[in-house]
Amino acid sequence: MTIAPELAGGNSNRKGAGENPSSNFRKAKMMKKVMLAAGIVLMSGACLAADEWKPRLALQLYSFRDRSFTDAVKTAKKLGFKYVESYPGQNLGGGMEGTTAFPMTPDNRAKVKAFLADEGVKLISYGVTGANDEKGWRQLFDFAKDMGIEIIEIEAGNNTKTLDLVNKLAKEYGIKVAMHNHTQPGGFPDAVIRQLKGHPYIGSGADIGHWAAAGVVPLDGVKKLAGRFFTMHMVEMSKIGNGGEIVPFGQGASQLGKVLDELKRQGFNGTITCEYERSTPTLEKEIGECVEWYNNYLSK
Repeated sequence: MTIAPELAGGNSNRKGAGENPSSNFRKAKMMKKVMLAAGIVLMSGACLAADEWKPRLALQLYSFRDRSFTDAVKTAKKLGFKYVESYPGQNLGGGMEGTTAFPMTPDNRAKVKAFLADEGVKLISYGVTGANDEKGWRQLFDFAKDMGIEIIEIEAGNNTKTLDLVNKLAKEYGIKVAMHNHTQPGGFPDAVIRQLKGHPYIGSGADIGHWAAAGVVPLDGVKKLAGRFFTMHMVEMSKIGNGGEIVPFGQGASQLGKVLDELKRQGFNGTITCEYERSTPTLEKEIGECVEWYNNYLSK
């Protein structure tokens, strides 16, 4: 904040015995008011920044596995997503031959990047995927680097040798690797903590829907993995344990509001990915409800 000269003390030549004591008192009082106002502005700005916490929301395109990659991206955009996560094997569509599997031909890579740019949608992450040896892993990282992918999702439960290699490549390429899970015990929070130990370039990319289906309370798992999340598959389940089904955000038992509150407390700054694996005649409507709930919750 710039303070006017008259508030900062006036003409610098006016010093000494010629100063008016009452005038100096008024100036000091005005200065206090200016500084108080400046403090209020700074505090308000800090509060506003804290209130603006809103992780990027992406859609895992497996949710629209009934259509091509290009059609899935267009649908995601229509529903309000600016970010998507692709998975290997989805037909490209849009006049392109082939699938989203890496390494992908240079021609298809160029066409996919041009298509995404035209749509204004960012391919933020890719997976769940992996490779059998260092050559294969490097092909995956080369593909991700070229496509502008920021996060590679791998499956939890890899051996230490593989994790050591992936951690090294993540550092080398500057690409985050996140550990995804299905319902296997190797993907439970305690097991993931052990796997992440000594691998700082690999983080959690937990699918909390699969946790819930396996009987793991999502909020408990999120607390256990505090500070290690790079991304998350956010899935709402109708119940914790066997027999639950995927429902729109905020309509089930996963306590998604509390999960988001906990991530905020942890300082999470990654990507939240909506994945809707349940096929339903009202699929687009239900995914749209997830977007609406997410935006509304974080605007409170």
